[in-house]
Amino acid sequence: MPPRKNPDRLMAALLAVADLSPTAFEEYFGDLETRLQAHYDDSEVDLPFPDADPDDAIVYQQDLSLQPNPVEFDPPVLEQFMARFEGDPDSPAIGALDELQFEEMDVLNFEIEAVSGIHVLHNDGQGTQQVAESEQPLEREPDARIELLAFDPASVDSFQHYLVSHLAYQIRDRFLLMGVKPPVPFRAQGWGTYEGFQCQRFCDLYENYWSSDAEITSWKPWERTHDSLQGE
Repeated sequence: MPPRKNPDRLMAALLAVADLSPTAFEEYFGDLETRLQAHYDDSEVDLPFPDADPDDAIVYQQDLSLQPNPVEFDPPVLEQFMARFEGDPDSPAIGALDELQFEEMDVLNFEIEAVSGIHVLHNDGQGTQQVAESEQPLEREPDARIELLAFDPASVDSFQHYLVSHLAYQIRDRFLLMGVKPPVPFRAQGWGTYEGFQCQRFCDLYENYWSSDAEITSWKPWERTHDSLQGE
C-alpha cells in the first residue's frame, strides 16, 4: 500500500504530533491553522484555482516525514501501541491520548523530520475536483498526510489535539477501506481521510463514521450490507 495509507506509519505520525512542544507544533502546523482560520475571520482566502469559491469543499493537506522509519519495528508500531493501551478495552483510545506518558513508550519515539508545503484540493460539488500540489522537502515518500476539510480551528480547544485525533480517525478509515473491522481503540467518530469521507458519504456500504453526530449501528459495514440483502 502507499506509505501514507499504512496504519503503522499513521500511528507513528500520531505519536510524533502528540509529543510536539507548543513551539514546535506552531513551527510545523501554524501555516495550516492560519489557512483554515482565514475561512472564518474575514481574511482573504488564497486559493490556487481561479474558479474556486471559498465556500466550496476545500481540503488542505500537509505531508509528514518521520524518523526513525516506522515500518522497521518488530512487532509493528500499531501492535506495540495496542499492547501499551491500558484503557477500557471497549472504549476508544482517542480520549486517552492526552494521558500518554511518552517517556514510557520506549522505542516508540518518533520525530518529524520534515513537513511539506500545503496542498489544496477543491471540489465544486458538481463532479469537478482539482488539486494543487505544494513542494516536498525530501525525495522519499512521506509517511502520513494531514487532510482537513476547511473548518474553524477556533471551534476546538486544541488544534494540536484535533490533529492527533484526526490521525487516529485516519487509522480507522484505513482498516474500513481494507475491509477490516478497526481495532476497538479506533472505533470512534470524526473526520479522518478524504477518501474515507467520500466512501462513507456516497456509498451505501458504509455509515457516516466521519460525523461525530451520526448514529453508528455497526463497525462491520460489509456484514451489515450482507444481512440487509439476506433480509430482502
